[in-house]
Amino acid sequence: MIHRTRIQDWKTLVLFEKNVFRSALAVINNGGYQVCLVISKAGKLIGIITDSDVRKALLKGVCLEDDISMVMNHSPMIISPEIDETKAHNLMNLNHIFHLPIVNQSNELVGLHVAEQLCIQPSREETLVIMAGGKGKRLMPLTKDIPKPMLPLHGKPLLEHIVIKAKDDGFKNIMISVNYLSNKIKDYFQDGSKFGVEIDYLEEEKPLGTAGAISALINSNLKNPIVVTNGDVITDVAFSDLLACFYKEKLDGLMAVRLHEMHCPYGVVKTNGADFIEIQEKPVFQNQVNAGIYVLSPAIIKLIKENKHFNMTDLFIKAKSNGAKLNVFPLHEKWIDIGKHDDYLTAQHSITNQD
Repeated sequence: MIHRTRIQDWKTLVLFEKNVFRSALAVINNGGYQVCLVISKAGKLIGIITDSDVRKALLKGVCLEDDISMVMNHSPMIISPEIDETKAHNLMNLNHIFHLPIVNQSNELVGLHVAEQLCIQPSREETLVIMAGGKGKRLMPLTKDIPKPMLPLHGKPLLEHIVIKAKDDGFKNIMISVNYLSNKIKDYFQDGSKFGVEIDYLEEEKPLGTAGAISALINSNLKNPIVVTNGDVITDVAFSDLLACFYKEKLDGLMAVRLHEMHCPYGVVKTNGADFIEIQEKPVFQNQVNAGIYVLSPAIIKLIKENKHFNMTDLFIKAKSNGAKLNVFPLHEKWIDIGKHDDYLTAQHSITNQD
């Protein structure tokens, strides 16, 4: 079997070494191969930054304006131009890596091999559950006659963007939790066949919170974990990446989180009683916030109270007290939670139409 691993557009993934973390993120998010190749002015390979390196750095609290040297792998595995693609493929499989820079005898970067799974998305057996039952009160009057997930974005409902993205990520089984104006959603998506997926519905007779509707799956003989996303979250993250992390770490639950920056417009004074210690001029405070996307094991789903109002935060707190293994998954991709009018306006200007 011939393996095609060498990509032609590798130069779009290159960044010079004197740059900040934020610039590397832009390369990774725009490049499509989950990697940034760092070179010197002479074109010599200095290191690489992968999607995994980024998420580890975010968890460690590395700031977006920090130097990329704090994030970079300074000694990546490399390969010479003379080695063919099949051998490169085998080398990546053997070492469990997705990227293999091609470097000549002068240590100049001349190409890149990428694992085939980054280019071809396999079909998935897991189910994606979209929580779309909320009333969208903060978006009134826009949601007076239309459920929030059906608000238009680039000519299509928000929910359709999520469905198409799931299909592109290899998902063929989708469940949509519905309550408020549910027929508007069901009439539009029907069984999902016109979108190339199978869609079933979790119908809430009353609002059940951000997790309550999932209790309907407790008695469904569920064997695989499920991915859950809020119906008002638009993002570029691959749902399959969350599942890969879930399986690798052998988790019970995984919560996507997003770095949120708060810019203080004042000089913040640190004191010890009445004693002056120092002053920080207009500091930026960073926190990881819940991004509204999760992976849940069948075991953790059983902790949800059946047909009762139950939020996802309640589930994670309860699971933690029961000894479940829970992790967070930092997002660096484009992400917006359309909860307010300003968010909806931002989405219309900043989220590109990819379909």
